[in-house]
Amino acid sequence: MTTCPKKLICTVRNTAFEVGKIRLLLYTDRGLLLGDLSPECLKLSASEIRTKLRERACAMLQDDNPDLDSQRDSALELLQAAQEHVRFPAAFDWWLKKFEIFSEESQEVEATRSGLSDYYVLERSRLQKMLDDDRD
Repeated sequence: MTTCPKKLICTVRNTAFEVGKIRLLLYTDRGLLLGDLSPECLKLSASEIRTKLRERACAMLQDDNPDLDSQRDSALELLQAAQEHVRFPAAFDWWLKKFEIFSEESQEVEATRSGLSDYYVLERSRLQKMLDDDRD
């Protein structure tokens, strides 16, 4: 059973998007998961991602939400992450992840051919987009 829904909310723009074969995740330099990243936001430059995170955090802080403490904490996390350096996965990471997906799909085809398709379920592969601290 796949544990990932077909639609997710992008952490950077707070918009819904459909998940492809590779689920993109955004992490801080400390390894804390910020959330999902849409394919559109993956195309943004590092400075654009940081700007969008700051804009979203400021909007969250100005919102009159009854669950203000939780929203405030989330906004502060986004502001902190917006100060960090964005590191994109290397080309090798993409190649490796695509090879892994091809291998999984080949196994699924073989399982279907041999009648084991009811017992064989794939999870989405994950590729992380990391936020690294550049204050060395």
